[in-house]
Amino acid sequence: MVATSYSTLLTLTTPTQSELNTKQPCKNMKEVKQLQAQITKKGLSHRPMSYSKLISSCADIATPESLEYAKKAYELFERDGRSRVSLYMLNSLIRGYCAAGFVDEAILTYAQIVGEGVTPDRYTFRFVLSGCAKADLFLEGIQLHGSVLKLGLEEDLCIQNCLIHIYAVCGEIDFAKKLFNEMSERDVVSWTCLICGCARKDRPKEAVSLFFEMVDAGIKPNSVTLVGAISACAKLRDLDLGEKVSSYISKTGLTVNTFLANALVDMYMKCGATDRAKQLFGECVDKNLESYNALLSNYVRQGMEREALATLVEMLQRGQQPDRVTMISVAKAISQLGDFAFGRQFHGYVMRNGLDDWHTVGNAIIDMYSSCGKQELACRVFDRMSTKSVVSWNCLITGFAKNGDVDSALKLFNEMLETDVVTWNTMIGALVRGSLFDDAIELFKVMQNEGVKANKVTMMSIASACGYLGDLDLAKWIYHCVENQGIHRDLKLNRALADMFCRCGDTENAMQMFDKVKNIDVSSWTRVIEILNEIPKRQSSSDQEDKSIRNVIIKSE
Repeated sequence: MVATSYSTLLTLTTPTQSELNTKQPCKNMKEVKQLQAQITKKGLSHRPMSYSKLISSCADIATPESLEYAKKAYELFERDGRSRVSLYMLNSLIRGYCAAGFVDEAILTYAQIVGEGVTPDRYTFRFVLSGCAKADLFLEGIQLHGSVLKLGLEEDLCIQNCLIHIYAVCGEIDFAKKLFNEMSERDVVSWTCLICGCARKDRPKEAVSLFFEMVDAGIKPNSVTLVGAISACAKLRDLDLGEKVSSYISKTGLTVNTFLANALVDMYMKCGATDRAKQLFGECVDKNLESYNALLSNYVRQGMEREALATLVEMLQRGQQPDRVTMISVAKAISQLGDFAFGRQFHGYVMRNGLDDWHTVGNAIIDMYSSCGKQELACRVFDRMSTKSVVSWNCLITGFAKNGDVDSALKLFNEMLETDVVTWNTMIGALVRGSLFDDAIELFKVMQNEGVKANKVTMMSIASACGYLGDLDLAKWIYHCVENQGIHRDLKLNRALADMFCRCGDTENAMQMFDKVKNIDVSSWTRVIEILNEIPKRQSSSDQEDKSIRNVIIKSE
């Protein structure tokens, strides 16, 4: 089977004047159909260029209707010209499928190219790799990378950038960095893909470091680069660093577009510069949904619930249609306020606008009603949900626990067919808050027997239960569980373990919990002092007490 290449395609026919008149891109399906009518009327339907123009136009529009039209056009071309396969047309189909988010169809079309014995070209890989990146298809990306190497296309800069992008968005930053470091040539896209990947995947320090390395290398950042670097500064909560990065907006002569403005608002809010964020938000002319969501979600995070609800009102007055991110933030604001009246109005709006189809929104509303003390309404929302995830069950159990109904929470827990560590943590935490310490320990043992891996939240609850029981042997077993399971001992967990040992009468082990902590906060220092004060008077002159005091003094230095 012989493929029609781009250069061959252009020499198959000499376009007529009417063909030249159709060179303007079609903007919608009506214009596509008009184009087909002109082709048919002029007797040009047998020419490959006519099919190419038609399929490419449909790919540009990239709607389900246009892509189905393009697929049928290609099938018609195959019937009319069985001796050739047009790689250009199939690449156009892949491009359209990827633009519309139909990645499975794009991959099937790629498989069709290979199955027909046609060699994919650099455009094929560029299009299909971009589609895989959209759908986080890491394994497919690896396979395509292998094909790129076999065909000797690994030095193509655009393909290299596509590979870095797919590895980065799939969270495989080390793969992306390895490929990046091996590149003989890098452009702004190469740097931007890696910077944004690091920023998204909780490696913000690397993202910022790469940004300054890029600038030092003489590569001028674009607006996408700056959005990635600024969002990394937001995650670091480092205002000074954020200001330093954002200074490159003016240095490079870039205009602050909506995406940059959104990133800056988010950064200022997360870094505590609320007034600066509000000023920038007010100055932004082209506010979009992301603009409002950035401000709204940060208001909620900072406990400024009334400001969040005011932002929602402004958003609706300006005709901006909220999405599930908006709804989840608003539900959380109402939960924190405990405002049942507003909550009912909000739920009504969600139902009238069909926004309750998202189970994540349903989960947020369950939590909202539970926080307002209306557990029966939370149960009603849960019962009406068409799709119940583990998170949905967890929300309802949390609601029962929050409202002091441990029995109902335990009953629901026992009905669950699928659980996760959050489920177990919620139930154990409910038992501890209900002073059912022995039951909490027993449930933890069941969790261990079922192979569910505990985390620091689990161990903080269990340490609290053990402390109230005052069982030193149990405390030592719990400590060994933390160590043996490789659970990271951060400040909060160390404080919980210290409190556990102290309540069990073992002040020496209690003090040792702080040995590896570098930055102890005020509340932890307070607990250290309390522990020292609880050391029996008879040990005041002993070497053990002297050592404990020395440890505290050394840490303060």
